[in-house]
Amino acid sequence: MITYLLDTNVLSEAIKTRPEPSVLKMLEKNQDKIATAAPVWHELQFGTQKLPPSRKKEIITSFLEDIVRATIPILAYDERAAEWHAKERARLFAMGQPPPSPIDS
Repeated sequence: MITYLLDTNVLSEAIKTRPEPSVLKMLEKNQDKIATAAPVWHELQFGTQKLPPSRKKEIITSFLEDIVRATIPILAYDERAAEWHAKERARLFAMGQPPPSPIDS
């Protein structure tokens, strides 16, 4: 069962030069409970495609294909997901905690 929906920042943490140990521990501990969403996959792909040809781009591309795409479900962003997302953003906004939206990027 999926318990955690990962955003761009969490997925990117794993390939940082000095990743936050608590994030890596959470990912390892919950690897069978995580997923990400199509807009996050878009953000990761877009950011990678903007990079000039380099070793860094090769490493990120390999990570995205061999780790993220191969092991983490990427959930479709359909009408139902968009409605849930809007309600959740509104709820968090009302609490004074508006999350960033990958669609607004």
